[in-house]
Amino acid sequence: MKKKEKRRIEYSHIDFDDEGKRLNRIIGQVEGVRKMLEDQRKLEDVLIQCKAIHSALKSVESRIVKAHLEVALDEIMSLEKRKKREEKIAELEELYKQAS
Repeated sequence: MKKKEKRRIEYSHIDFDDEGKRLNRIIGQVEGVRKMLEDQRKLEDVLIQCKAIHSALKSVESRIVKAHLEVALDEIMSLEKRKKREEKIAELEELYKQAS
């Protein structure tokens, strides 16, 4: 399977409209935090907004990891050679470490 084909398969598991809306909301939240700092709002309120941004990004990240896992697991199941499966599983383990 070519890289470009694989990429298309991975992205077929992502709802672009939904993720786009989420990312636009996050961008708005980040801009809101900047405005809060400029306006010298209570730092407690700023921190609450920062936590909300982290949570929203973690949610997007989680859905991206899930999409990648779905494709990778399908690929692992189709591999006949044990060594290739083990290599793919090692890749997934590394991805999981990076995402945590």
